[in-house]
Amino acid sequence: MPEIIMPEDIKIDPQALELYLIFHSIHNVMLAEELLLDADIQVDMIPVPRELSSDCGMSLACRLSDLDKIRVNLGKVTFTSEVMIYRCKKGDAKCAGDFQLLLTV
Repeated sequence: MPEIIMPEDIKIDPQALELYLIFHSIHNVMLAEELLLDADIQVDMIPVPRELSSDCGMSLACRLSDLDKIRVNLGKVTFTSEVMIYRCKKGDAKCAGDFQLLLTV
């Protein structure tokens, strides 16, 4: 798995759901949600921001502080297509199109 290097100026709010996990099918969304919930990772199923994709209507929102645990748990199964993980650059769920691709699983 690729190492993630985060700029030192990123302020992490441990409660903010600022990660968006983007999938190409609802089946993958549901599989990932189950995996992450079983690993005690806070996750919310939300509509995909239009700036990120229009393939699948739902995505998962998670905390940036859980990124390593998310990466490990998503690596436990094979998805039908890649999973893209974006971070809201503004540090909250009201990004208004300001996203950064962190990694692809």
